[in-house]
Amino acid sequence: MSTLSQRLLIRDRAAGKTPLVAALDIGSSKIGCLISRRADMSDGVIKIAGAGDQSSRGVVSGAVVDMDGLERSIRLAVEQAESAAGVRVSDVVVGVSGPDLKGEATSFDLSVSGREISETHVREALAGAVQKFKASGREVLHAAPMGYAVDGSAGVRDPRGMFADVLTASVLIVSVPGPALKNIAQCVTRAHLTPAAFVASPYASALAALVEDEREQGAVVVDMGGGVTSATAFHQDGAVYLSALPIGGARVSNDLSQGVGTTLSAAERLKTLHGAATLTEVDAFDMVDAPRLGDDGRLEASRLSKGQLAGMIRPRVEEIFELVDARLSKASATGRPLPRRIVLTGGGSLLPGVKDVAEDVFRAPVRLARPAKTIGLGERYETAAFTAAAGLLRWEMAGPPDANGAGFARHAKSLETAGLLRKTFAWLRDNV
Repeated sequence: MSTLSQRLLIRDRAAGKTPLVAALDIGSSKIGCLISRRADMSDGVIKIAGAGDQSSRGVVSGAVVDMDGLERSIRLAVEQAESAAGVRVSDVVVGVSGPDLKGEATSFDLSVSGREISETHVREALAGAVQKFKASGREVLHAAPMGYAVDGSAGVRDPRGMFADVLTASVLIVSVPGPALKNIAQCVTRAHLTPAAFVASPYASALAALVEDEREQGAVVVDMGGGVTSATAFHQDGAVYLSALPIGGARVSNDLSQGVGTTLSAAERLKTLHGAATLTEVDAFDMVDAPRLGDDGRLEASRLSKGQLAGMIRPRVEEIFELVDARLSKASATGRPLPRRIVLTGGGSLLPGVKDVAEDVFRAPVRLARPAKTIGLGERYETAAFTAAAGLLRWEMAGPPDANGAGFARHAKSLETAGLLRKTFAWLRDNV
């Protein structure tokens, strides 16, 4: 071990940080686990020591429906990553997804009475904005400062040192229903793991997918998962919008199952091997095997053209993007305008032709993204399906973004400790 690595290891241990970081992305179609060593991160580039994944059992559209099934999937994914890395982990950063994730903007006006704005004023304004959030039945995952206004003049990045009568702080609160979070925590704990932190998976995807210019100038990350499609907007290096829909790539497989008259597993295989969202990606007249259920309930040989498959797939993909676009348009109409640059990621984005459909629906350029500044993933994991998992590592290893820039998220060692809002106030007290 180099001298620098030794110093980093000593520093992390002194700060109560383990030398290993494990990210656990719990999705509706797969459970992904990535492991990295803190000392291996250099110049913002994260090196993966081991990776694992398993089909997700017990999760439907982001909601836990079978705790035993989910526990087993978690255990197997983590064991696979541990075997690849040659290590054992106990703490994991857990990604939280689902259509019940909400991002809500709040603001607070603090009277400064013409004085110079200090760090204390900023802290009080942020705390006031967070306190306005009505958290009945919900737990706060993130409270990300969206910006400040001085005497009504918005767009202020850092108001400290300025003079004003009124300082306004705007914050994006990302929350999830308390029982849903506890169910996930219970499954993780039953797999003999400790949730070191809970992070909104769409937020993590944005951290891993966006490049610096996109975070600064503004972009919307659309993460198309198996059961949930989310949209997270960044502007001026901070999260300004987050929303999720209970529909994803699994709905396409279901459409094929119904349209072809086959089993869901056969439809999923058909989509993966031969599916496309546009005819430009395939030879429309090329025939492929598409087994159907016969009169006796067993699969029997059948053939279908790729053009017919694309005809079944595109309408559903269009619908998903149209629903996302409608939410973005509504948010822009009722609040601050959201950026129109679209960055597409998630397992659903791997389907050929999806980018073309997205550009048609959003009427804007679309970039397909996979984990950035992450090495060692290998061919299997270096895809858009693992963007959220890579983002979880980045969130933990790079630390929550500065409260005066991209916002912050809080660590939660246990759901049995004090409420999340109180944790947020503590973070503000210690870091702003």
